[in-house]
Amino acid sequence: MLNTQPVYMQLAEFLQERINSNVYGLGNRIPSERELTETLGISRMTVRKAINVLIERGVLIRVQGKGTFVTSPKLNSPLDDGLESMGKFIREQGLLPSNKVLSCEVRKAGTKYARIFHISPKDDIFQLFRLRLGNGKPIALEYTYIPCSIIPDIETYNFEYTSLYDLFEKYEIKAAYDYQELEIADICNPQARLLELEENTSVFMLHNTVVSENEQILEHTKSYISGNTVTFSSILT
Repeated sequence: MLNTQPVYMQLAEFLQERINSNVYGLGNRIPSERELTETLGISRMTVRKAINVLIERGVLIRVQGKGTFVTSPKLNSPLDDGLESMGKFIREQGLLPSNKVLSCEVRKAGTKYARIFHISPKDDIFQLFRLRLGNGKPIALEYTYIPCSIIPDIETYNFEYTSLYDLFEKYEIKAAYDYQELEIADICNPQARLLELEENTSVFMLHNTVVSENEQILEHTKSYISGNTVTFSSILT
């Protein structure tokens, strides 16, 4: 029987089959519009319409300047796992992790962070605000604080490409465990805008504190995480 579907729909189904069979796995870039046009001998407009169909299905996502990638449904973050960097978590979901550093600076601990880290309010801490992305899509907005005494030259690192957990390993800092507090909060601008959400949208707010083998507080992070992209699970024992 002849296939009476429009050519762009036939191409969309062809690409869908290749995704389902893992020829193009989660997080993989599919061939560009130009490559598909040249390989299949069809117009670029037809290719673009087929790709748009899969984007509307939530199967593909365009990342400006990088290409079109196979995406996934909501990420599932198990609270019980602990001590896993956000970058590693995103990568394990089959997505391409990236960071956008919004600000970073050395500041005094002040009363709040002196209490959290058990240090003097006059001690220096490093604060890092980052937007964490998967396939170019906002996943989490992180506010991270680390005592400067732990990594003295921490302000010299570019955290768009550097993992804090890699620095712990470099400086032979042993993270033993972390404890997490999860709550639901309504988010306002500018945080809502950065996560591409409407103001007053309910999001996950995760407080994560990492502790060393000798009970030193190494890191405290507050994260706003979109419920559109991440779910949390926990196993009761």
